[in-house]
Amino acid sequence: MSEDARGANHVRATVFLLPAFFAPTSSLRAAFHRLRGADIGDRVEIGYEVLIDNLYPERVHIEKSATVSARSTILAHDEARAYARGGTEKVTDTYVREGAFLGVAVVVLPGITIGPKAIVGAGSVVTKDVPAGTIVIGAPAKELRTKDR
Repeated sequence: MSEDARGANHVRATVFLLPAFFAPTSSLRAAFHRLRGADIGDRVEIGYEVLIDNLYPERVHIEKSATVSARSTILAHDEARAYARGGTEKVTDTYVREGAFLGVAVVVLPGITIGPKAIVGAGSVVTKDVPAGTIVIGAPAKELRTKDR
């Protein structure tokens, strides 16, 4: 992608960020995040103040019937090594699969997949993929149980 195209995408992602944060309904919040470039399926619930990556929202994929509760953050890039060690920025796709549930104030790091119907407890920091139907909690998120238990 050219620098001009990338710059235009970043402007679009920024312009619609505040409306996406504070729109009065979940469907409007999802619509504004779609306008920012995020890939959001049907019947997705988006809470207030949800941050879908501020620079690369198009790399975040939330499938149908998933829920992302208030004040959660889903990232698709990490600049820590670039800033701290002169390394490179990590930019990768992040997925919240069909029917998954993210509790309040969850942080999902770049490149993570939250499996179908998985549940991430409030305040968790997800550093590893979460298998389908699994419940995880904590920072870093650890398996509590699967739906079969």
